[in-house]
Amino acid sequence: MSDWVTDYYADVDALRLEPFVARHAEDAVVTFGNQPPTVGIAAIHDAFEGFWSMIGGMRHEVHHRWDENDGATVILEVTTHYTTKGGAHVSMPCVSILDRTPQGLVSSLRIHIDLAPLFSAMEAESQEAAPVP
Repeated sequence: MSDWVTDYYADVDALRLEPFVARHAEDAVVTFGNQPPTVGIAAIHDAFEGFWSMIGGMRHEVHHRWDENDGATVILEVTTHYTTKGGAHVSMPCVSILDRTPQGLVSSLRIHIDLAPLFSAMEAESQEAAPVP
């Protein structure tokens, strides 16, 4: 059985940018980790396009899900499994909170994650790939 959260994360995990962005309201706000909020569908497109271009892939393993406000708010506790462009696997805990409009579009996404281990793995790969002077 599929629902809006499952469909939403299917697009995320497949890195399907356009369908993912289309699931958001025009004035949606996304807060990703310790970055400033990204406001508006065009900015969300650009932010995720930039981030997704840096990674090889990802997968969300859901541990707990809480539906509130008759399903308009969903809280997820997951392990996010990232794959770097070089093939390294980095997994880390994450909690995301999603709010939806009455029309079914995501109005707010707050992703609570520390991406330092991912960026560290990416940096190590770039150091290994760098030519030795």
